Amino acid sequence: MARTDLLRLVFYTAIIIALLHVFAVAFFLYGFIWWFDIPLHFLGGFCAGMISLWLLPGKGTVSIFQAFLIVSFGTILFGVLWEVFEYFFNITYNALSNYKFDTVKDLLTDVGGGLFAYLCFSLKGYTR
Repeated sequence: MARTDLLRLVFYTAIIIALLHVFAVAFFLYGFIWWFDIPLHFLGGFCAGMISLWLLPGKGTVSIFQAFLIVSFGTILFGVLWEVFEYFFNITYNALSNYKFDTVKDLLTDVGGGLFAYLCFSLKGYTR
């Protein structure tokens, strides 16, 4: 997977996330459908994983293990920053009324999306 392909995939994934989010806010889906944020967090984790790979400095290829570490740490960093952003601006949309559980679920779903990005990386290959 070439560097430009990564950027294109990040862009398309971000567009899908934005459209789903606008649709969810317009129709109050975060409150009515408790699981609606799960696919968005998965896609967000996927996007964060791909951004992490795209931002990788240096030339040549990276090993599968390096890609795993980069995607894991990048996805966790993006996920935690997103949860802090939601908390700070009070936009948690928590339909389950248990903020701690919802935050852990969101972070695990983010990591799942990031691991899917890693899987795509390892199956397709990544060249700089």
